[in-house]
Amino acid sequence: MGNPQAKVSDIEYGWLAGFFDGEGSVVLTIRPSAGKNGGPKVQPMALLAGTDQTSLDAVTSILERVQVGHHVAWGIPKGTARNGNAYKRAWVVRVVGLKRTQRFMEWLVPALHTKRERAELVLRYIAARQAHSDFRTPIQPDEWAMAMQMKGLNSKTQPFTREVTLNTERAGLTSEEARARGMQGHAVRWGHSDTSLNDRTLRLPV
Repeated sequence: MGNPQAKVSDIEYGWLAGFFDGEGSVVLTIRPSAGKNGGPKVQPMALLAGTDQTSLDAVTSILERVQVGHHVAWGIPKGTARNGNAYKRAWVVRVVGLKRTQRFMEWLVPALHTKRERAELVLRYIAARQAHSDFRTPIQPDEWAMAMQMKGLNSKTQPFTREVTLNTERAGLTSEEARARGMQGHAVRWGHSDTSLNDRTLRLPV
């Protein structure tokens, strides 16, 4: 995809890094029992938030030019500000997933300051996940430790207290085992041959 830096000016690059240091977040979202084996699922994500349309336009323009996939959502935060006024309508830009977050953070981390430790941590987590030959490999103890470290960096006053059990047994067959048994399509991907997965009809209880 070429050199992303060549697609934006030094001024734009420095502006985005400063904006991210102040208004951005790097997270490892945790779903305690969402894994196919009943264990936790962890997803890397980078976010930028604000209320100014001009800033949003600048952020999305830069991300498009450096080919970083992202999603934009608008909303009005609940409650009121300290002065009693309602919060302004706000936007959030999300960069979600291993490859997208990796591309964005590898590009931006050299210019980060306050968010650099978190950016480097999420890159270490992504590298650990990508080192597995099977994408279904459950979260390993060292990867869970990284998720807890990120949680501590982002929520120093609200530590993660929910009980989670790591199940390091991978769900389903490996791709090689599935193919050896004559499985195809989703059966190879997920390691089972449940034909009901081909039926997208929503069945309601009678």
